[in-house]
Amino acid sequence: MKPADLLLGRKTFEIWENFWPEHESAWPHINEVTKYVLSKTREKSDWNASVFFNNMEEIEKLKGSEGADIQVWGSSELIQLLLQNDLVDELWLMIHPLTLGEGKKLFAGGPIPAAFTLTESTVTGSGVIIANYQRAGEVKTGTIGE
Repeated sequence: MKPADLLLGRKTFEIWENFWPEHESAWPHINEVTKYVLSKTREKSDWNASVFFNNMEEIEKLKGSEGADIQVWGSSELIQLLLQNDLVDELWLMIHPLTLGEGKKLFAGGPIPAAFTLTESTVTGSGVIIANYQRAGEVKTGTIGE
């Protein structure tokens, strides 16, 4: 994984802030990277390098600034907002060979149309597909194989 700062929704952040400070050996440097958090109810944390935002405009400014890449982990509601506001440059998807029925939907809520190009993929021994997609501009319609 490339060095990056993190952008998290409040719920994911609260789970992580109770776990990672005591378990950094499993994810070296997690306590040092900047953790940006979108929240309407929180403004601070004792977890090192945590920065709170309360609106999308602050995320748009962050995206336009210089600095480390920014990754989102979990945070399904935040991902929905980012997709709807055209703020996603890259997707890393893990596709598991099972169906569970109910659950959170990655593309629920109607993200704006956007094209992505597969840049890297691998299949694990258990059949999980790990795929990296980079933003590829506007959607072009056609047929399969074009």
